[in-house]
Amino acid sequence: MQQVVAGGKLIEAIKEYRVATGAGLKEAKDAVEEYARRMQ
Repeated sequence: MQQVVAGGKLIEAIKEYRVATGAGLKEAKDAVEEYARRMQ
């Protein structure tokens, strides 16, 4: 997921997160956005 987020492909990262965790859309979006924010 780190490479996908670093490449600016948040939608793809959200999809990967959902597949890996079974999370819902909002939960996955929030998690990926938080991860991207922490990477900066």
